[in-house]
Parts: sequence; structure tokens; C-alpha cells
Amino acid sequence: MKTYGAMKATEFTKKQINVLFAKAKKGELKIEKWYIGELYNLAEYYGYDDNGSVAEHESLIKDILEFVFAGEIEKAQIKITEHTNDWFERMSFKNQERTSRELMA
Repeated sequence: MKTYGAMKATEFTKKQINVLFAKAKKGELKIEKWYIGELYNLAEYYGYDDNGSVAEHESLIKDILEFVFAGEIEKAQIKITEHTNDWFERMSFKNQERTSRELMA
């Protein structure tokens, strides 16, 4: 993450997330709809990250993007599945109930 005083910014863009979106639409990657939405929310994020959660997610997302751009789709899928499940488990029960685990395609 880049730091601007107290504010922080993620280092990946919505255009990079568009690549994941396109691969999910083609069926090359299995990505849940809510997860891709969260990726778009974090793309080009600029704000506070007092507890470090945005930095943690950014690190994992950058790993996924590196695998995809290197053509290592299987490794990217493993990371996506792990990150999706971890993120979902951290949600409150109320948010888990409201979240659809439907795949894109």
C-alpha cells in the first residue's frame, strides 16, 4: 500500500479486476459475485486502514493478479477460493446470511 500521511491507497486498479471479471464470465475462473464486488470496492481504495485489514486483503489480491497475469490460472483459483472462504468466515452471521454465494458466469 502507498501511504499518504494517515491515508493509504491500494496499488491495483479496476482495470486489473476487470481481467478477473472477464475470466470469470468465460468460465476460466470460479468467482463468487459478492467477492468480485468487494474486489472492485478495494480497487483504487483511498482512505484509512487503522487495523490493517485493507493492506492484508490487498496483499492477497495482488498475489491473485500476479498468478492470473503469469497465466497460472490454477494457482490463482486456489488463492481466490482460500481468500473468498476466509473473508466470508470473518463476516458477522447477519452478513453471511445476506451474502449470496452464487458464482459468476
